[in-house]
Amino acid sequence: MKESNLEIKVGFFVLAGLIATASLIVAFGKIGNYFRQSYPVIVEFEDARDILKNSKVLLRGAQIGIVEGTPIYRVGQNFVELTLDIDDGIELPTGSKFRIDQYGMLGDRFVRVVPPEKMDGTFLTSGTRVKGEQEAGLSAMMASAGPALDELRSAARRVDEFAKSANNLLDDAQKGKGPLYTLMKDERMAQDMKNLMANLRKHGVLFYNDDSAKKDGEEFKRADKKSTAVDRSRP
Repeated sequence: MKESNLEIKVGFFVLAGLIATASLIVAFGKIGNYFRQSYPVIVEFEDARDILKNSKVLLRGAQIGIVEGTPIYRVGQNFVELTLDIDDGIELPTGSKFRIDQYGMLGDRFVRVVPPEKMDGTFLTSGTRVKGEQEAGLSAMMASAGPALDELRSAARRVDEFAKSANNLLDDAQKGKGPLYTLMKDERMAQDMKNLMANLRKHGVLFYNDDSAKKDGEEFKRADKKSTAVDRSRP
């Protein structure tokens, strides 16, 4: 008799645990979405990429519904349809804005509902079709950064090509050929290059001044004076 009572108690606790587990799954899992009472609002977006079924619909940070399915494109349209299941009891003011947003850079995407600044007392009804706005904030910045990233990649390729050309010039110079080798062998050009580097180190690019030209001029004047003095000393 005691064993029978013990088995009944154990069975009761197991059944209660299963019921509690099932309730939590229904309440917090996606299965609970099938038991929700809701009404549809159809939003037309030019681009609704990365929006998935059961994505959240938020109003002022609170979840008020889910996305019924993935975006639908119909032939001949310049937009896609996104059906939102809004919870019963939630009234969306007429003129509300619908935007696709994202949690951070790598977070899930969701639909944000922004109510109008001034309300006229009317609300969206079941099956209402509205226009969605293009995404804003970080998502928009990342999307608009595409052309800039392309320019950076192009610049990186040009720098890489320049580096390869410079390496080729150095290789040719080590083998005793090429324009760089010619520049190194020409004493006058080599001296000009040394003067250029010395002037850049001393004055910089903005305040560049060719000191070597002044030195050459002074040396020329001294040489000219010496030659004149020699000529005068001759009988």
